[in-house]
Amino acid sequence: MSVWLRLLGFLVVMKLVFRRRIRSLLIAAAVLGSLFVPHAARAVTTIFFNSSQTTNLVSTNASSDTISSAGYLFTYTRDKLFTGGTSNVIGRPVRVFWPDGLEAQYVTTLTNKARITVRRVDGAVFDLTAFSAKLLANAGAGRAIEIVPLLNGQEPLNDPLYFDVSGNYGNVFSYDTSPNYLGTTAALTNYDTYVINLTLDYALMSLTVVDASLPPPTLDIFQLDAATIELSWPTTAAGYALESTTNLSAHAWSPVTNDVTQLGDLFSVQLETTDERRLYRLRK
Repeated sequence: MSVWLRLLGFLVVMKLVFRRRIRSLLIAAAVLGSLFVPHAARAVTTIFFNSSQTTNLVSTNASSDTISSAGYLFTYTRDKLFTGGTSNVIGRPVRVFWPDGLEAQYVTTLTNKARITVRRVDGAVFDLTAFSAKLLANAGAGRAIEIVPLLNGQEPLNDPLYFDVSGNYGNVFSYDTSPNYLGTTAALTNYDTYVINLTLDYALMSLTVVDASLPPPTLDIFQLDAATIELSWPTTAAGYALESTTNLSAHAWSPVTNDVTQLGDLFSVQLETTDERRLYRLRK
């Protein structure tokens, strides 16, 4: 009888230990499930320009400025070296201000085109699907906006894409992905930079961009044995770090320093299970 009691007691203790470990594991998995629900591939569309989009000045020089807004960088030419025929540098006045639009000026002293360069802050690829441009000088006939797409600093296309803007001061021209012999944006997909040129002053009055980058990665958790769990995430998640915490409300996350291994298209980390609740996340 005493043998059966001892055996029963041993089984009860083992059951409690196993329950504590599984409970810790399930809590972590539950939190992970709420933070890292698998995402279907999706894209985020941003339409510039509106009053809700604030700007930050990133850099400035004698012929251009760079600002950031809503995750994008805009570098636009400014004719700050203009003298107006005098010996004093007075610069030319700006006629279109954010958020009404974004003006690019022809730099007279450098004979440079009026240019706006658009790229993402994180360097990811995106699509340029639509834009409207306003002429700030008379273009006459046969004038066109040139858009040069870049990928990793290279020009994949043999020639720029052309968009007719034959007209006079104040005319606005709009283009999108619709078939149009005067210009279409259908080919402006999956590049990381777009350079928009015109040989006279103009302003972008609207710009639609679509973030075509990969969705956030998911973090999966597996129990390898009674004392070990494994966390894994896709190798496409470049720049992400694994972090953990014991208290979600405290916002105190620490990097996981265990060795990360790669097997196929997955990164993985093996960790010992404990009775302490621990939560995990990926942070870029």
